[in-house]
Order: sequence, then structure tokens, then C-alpha cells
Amino acid sequence: MFQNVSEILTLIASAAVQWLFYRKHLPRDFVPKRILVVKLDHLGDVILATPVFSNLRRAYPNAELHALTGTSSRVILERHPDVNRVLEYNSPAFCRTGRPTSLKHTFQLYQQLRCQAYDLVVELRGDWRIMWFAFLRLTPHRFSRAALQIAGKLGLSQFSGTHETTRNLDVLRRAGLSTSVQTATFSVTAEDEKWISDFLLTHQIDRQEPLVAIHPGSPIPLKRWLPERYAELADWLIAQKRAQVLFVGVEDEISIITQVQGLMRGESINIAGKTTVTQLASILHSCNVFIGNDSGPMHLAAAVGTQTIGLYGPGDPTRFGPIGVQCQTIRRKFDCPPCLGTTCRFGKNGCMSQIQVTDVIQVLEAAGYLPPEKREMQR
Repeated sequence: MFQNVSEILTLIASAAVQWLFYRKHLPRDFVPKRILVVKLDHLGDVILATPVFSNLRRAYPNAELHALTGTSSRVILERHPDVNRVLEYNSPAFCRTGRPTSLKHTFQLYQQLRCQAYDLVVELRGDWRIMWFAFLRLTPHRFSRAALQIAGKLGLSQFSGTHETTRNLDVLRRAGLSTSVQTATFSVTAEDEKWISDFLLTHQIDRQEPLVAIHPGSPIPLKRWLPERYAELADWLIAQKRAQVLFVGVEDEISIITQVQGLMRGESINIAGKTTVTQLASILHSCNVFIGNDSGPMHLAAAVGTQTIGLYGPGDPTRFGPIGVQCQTIRRKFDCPPCLGTTCRFGKNGCMSQIQVTDVIQVLEAAGYLPPEKREMQR
């Protein structure tokens, strides 16, 4: 509760600073040498913000584009072709692992950023410390998503759409910039392709058969689909689609995957905790389909162009769904989400339990993500 109140107060303060100290529009002859984009958030949210950098590059092809983000998300922007430099700041509000940046190092960061002499700062999501950077006039020009959010609450203006990517791009649109790039991306290099070839060989994965990645975990327990249903789905994929099932996730999710595998009849591979974000992206790029909960790996799969099915309960797919023409979402309970609770008032009958294995199978079949069923292929 305190965190939500703190975030609301930060949004209000950031919007007030924007309205009081910064111009609404850029000068007509504005030619920036250096731009900083602030996005302090979790992995999936940072992925959804990548189109901002692509559009800034098209608007200002000669400018240096810098990014300020957390340790766990920096690899997303380091790999972005339009980002020249990534600076690190672990906000106490968004730091799930490791230690937040101390006040002392935050002040040192301000001095470092001040020396960069940014012509423009685009703040997509900050915290109260970063808000003070704006108050101390880190740059002559600033655009804040918080200002659009608060204006919307006051009925002064509205975002042009619901999705997070649309809302991020609205910050640029209000400045008069074109936003022709709408899709999130993560680059897979030739070096990554070599690594994945070795990986597939090591794990005896046959490229001629379908490869399906499944992510049954999530940092938020309410977002997790039932282990027994993941097990049933995985067995169906193996029996009916001759699929090779690859379970992915972080080290903390190994126990979840072990539970799923213990309920299965077929064989599968568990690589949770054994890959970096870059390696995971390479693996997902080689998969035919990704199936998983609302999480960072789901957005990473969509960003590398893999056919993606996201399972949603308390989250809102219209706002946080994966982006791409090959992306699908499933949500079956609509009376209570989105919700931010730590426990579900419906217990085991909560929104994630409303999604059935047949729901996922129907989406797979309708989308044609995998070859026809095994019995059809033998006719």
C-alpha cells in the first residue's frame, strides 16, 4: 500500500515539475547532440519501451541516445541498435534482486549525468530521486510520461491507447515527433546463432521437430497458471505434435518447473537458471512457440519474433500484452482483474484457474503455430 501511495505522489510531483519548469514543445530548430531516456522498470516493461529509442533515432539520426535503467534490464537496451550508451541506476521502487542504488551513489550519478550536458530527457518512468534530477534542471528540455498520466486523471487529456507501448510513444507524439515504429525488438546476433547451434546439439534437440518453450513461473504468484495444467499441456504437445518441450525461467523458478515435470508422463528439458537474458533470447528465437505467464520471458519471446501465447489472470493483456502479429493472449475471468493483491480472494478458483488446457490448444490449432496432429501426419 505504501509503495502505491509513494508512486502516486512521485507521479504528481514529476508532473508538477514538468508543467512549472519545462516547455511543452521543442523549438522548431531543435537539433540535440545528446538525449537521455529514463526507464526504471522490470524486464518486460523495458522491452515494451524499446520503440521509443527507434523513433528518437529516426527523428534525430545524429544524436547520441543514452538510457538510464536498472541492472536486470540494461541488457535489453545494450542490445538495442539505436542506443549508444546505457547507464545504471537500481531504483528502490523497482529493484527485485540485488541492492538499490544508495543516496550517495545517486548523487554521484546526478553529477555524472550533469557532465553529459543532455539537450533532452525523456522520462518514461522514474522514482522520487529522479524527479529531483528534473527539479535541479538536469536538462533544458524534458518530457515526462507522468505529466500525461496526471493530465489524464484530471480529464485534461488522454493517452491515445491503452497499451504500454502506445502510452510510451504518446510522450513523443505530444512533442510533435513521428512514431512510425510500434513494435518492440531485441536483436539476436550471428554470435548468438552460433551459441544456439551448440546449445541444441548439446541437448540433442532435433531442429526438424517442433520446439516449444514453456515458462510456468512469474515473480508474482497470482500470475502463475496451475502446474498440473502446464504438465497436461506439455504432454499433449509431445504426444500430438511431436514437440520437444523446453522449460525456461530463472533459478528461483526451478522448483516450479520440477513440480510440473513431476506431473508429466513425457520427457522434457529444464534450463531454468542456466542462461543469461541474451542466451535465453537466442533460445526463444529458435523455438516455434512460446507459452507462458505474463512475465519478462514472454515479452522477450515476442521481441525476438517468436509466436507467443501469454496466459493472463490479474494482469491486463490490453495494456501489458505481448506485441506482434504472431502474439496471442488468453484470459478467462473478467469480473475482478486487474488486481495488485498478494492473495486471491477466490482462492484456488481465481482467474488463472479459469484458463483450461483446451483453451490453449484451441489457440494453438486456430493460429496454426504447429504442424497438424501426429495421427493426421500418418495418413
